[in-house]
Amino acid sequence: MKYYDYDQSQYNFTDLFESLFNSKNLDMISEMHDVEYERFNIPGKDSETLYHKIFYDKMRSGWTEFILTYEKFIVKNIFPLLGNPSELIIQKWPSFRIHLPNNLAVAGFHRDCDYNHPEKEINFIVPITKMYESNSTIIEQNIGKLDFEQITAEPGQFIRFDGNKLLHGNLPNTTGKTRISFDFRVLRKKDYDASHSKTSLSKNNKFLIGHYYKILKRE
Repeated sequence: MKYYDYDQSQYNFTDLFESLFNSKNLDMISEMHDVEYERFNIPGKDSETLYHKIFYDKMRSGWTEFILTYEKFIVKNIFPLLGNPSELIIQKWPSFRIHLPNNLAVAGFHRDCDYNHPEKEINFIVPITKMYESNSTIIEQNIGKLDFEQITAEPGQFIRFDGNKLLHGNLPNTTGKTRISFDFRVLRKKDYDASHSKTSLSKNNKFLIGHYYKILKRE
């Protein structure tokens, strides 16, 4: 697990999410809506909140400003970490995460390979609000060792880790503050397998270019 800084003034993620949810206090967003959710314990159900619907409806409608910012972020910050290849295969839409008070963000600890993700994926997390204490993601540091470390990060940072092989998850959020973040996966071109026939267990997505992935070229 590695932490990196980026220049927030170049990527208006916070402004975009504040506009999306009509809130200047994203870590208190749960107080805006009189909605309670059962404790998430079923994969797939943990992405069916009102907030997920707002995010993915916006993506489906063509949220150009966010997509351009997301892709610019990858080109300027992720490409250099991977040797500045001419192109990368990236998750077409990032995964939206919200860790509501007294709930979970993701149902259960897991490795991405448990959900049929290709082996060579590289994971990145981008916090939109502070990630700390029990509203954060907890990640194993060495495969099979159960030596968990909790992410402590804030907007202006991002985190790289091997989500395919390292066990990760979260605890019930007792901070009283909502955590919002997004995460995504990339593949080097040489690691892409066009014959990968497995689909995601939660949404039945194909892990192929034109489905889960797209090609992003370096500027």
